[in-house]
Amino acid sequence: MRKPSVKLWPLPVRRNSHKEAQNSQKFLCFLGLFVVIFPFEIGAVLTGTHLHKIDETPTGVGARFQYHFTRQIALDAEFVDYRKKTSALFGTKTGFRFDRFGVFGKGRLGFWHFSNFSKSYFAADTGGVLEYYPSSRTVVRIDIGDTIIFYGGAQLGTVHNFQPGLGFSYRF
Repeated sequence: MRKPSVKLWPLPVRRNSHKEAQNSQKFLCFLGLFVVIFPFEIGAVLTGTHLHKIDETPTGVGARFQYHFTRQIALDAEFVDYRKKTSALFGTKTGFRFDRFGVFGKGRLGFWHFSNFSKSYFAADTGGVLEYYPSSRTVVRIDIGDTIIFYGGAQLGTVHNFQPGLGFSYRF
């Protein structure tokens, strides 16, 4: 006569959920390592400029994104909405970061779009950046720059425009 045998098989759902939990933990650890090695910032900016050739002084609010390759070098992107104008600039920020302050130079390329003219113009932004770090995660930023707009043509040509800015960012 045969003895009854009992076989215990783990449930496939249980086995898969355990593997998924392990994978998600590894993924979260990887993301944590990624953020520690390559931190990024997201922030808000308030800026203004004097557009000499068309004699306007718009002020605008926008968003800024930075991806830090090292403590001295970052990819810098900024989108600003002025009334009937928009600017989008992408480039680098390089310089020196200390415990509470940082001094940087910036160079960015992009465009200015004038909705009242339905035209976009190539632009470049160069200047300096002063940063203050109230905590390890927050940044107060002051920008002083020269926004160069390439209007083209003999009438407007290439114009240099002073552009100050004030921003606040959060580091991840």
